[in-house]
Amino acid sequence: MPNTIEDVVIVAIENYRGRLPDEFVDEYISLARHGECVIAFENLCDQLFEFDVIPNDRELAFICKVGRGMSIDPRRWQFLASPDSLDNSSNE
Repeated sequence: MPNTIEDVVIVAIENYRGRLPDEFVDEYISLARHGECVIAFENLCDQLFEFDVIPNDRELAFICKVGRGMSIDPRRWQFLASPDSLDNSSNE
């Protein structure tokens, strides 16, 4: 179980290994390990969109939880989901 925000962000990023290019995943993990968790998270969300990687409901809920936990503007991840998914994830 992840203990720090860094650990949580790294878990979120690792969830997309194999669906995003490894060099992006590795770069974002490196950013998180060097205290740039917000940048790593925002880059992850941007690249998920750019590569048409659609998070499933569980993954989207985790993205929302991580983003909220870091007090990131929800607009940085809400574009990843349909309005129905966002309605469901706001209750978690």
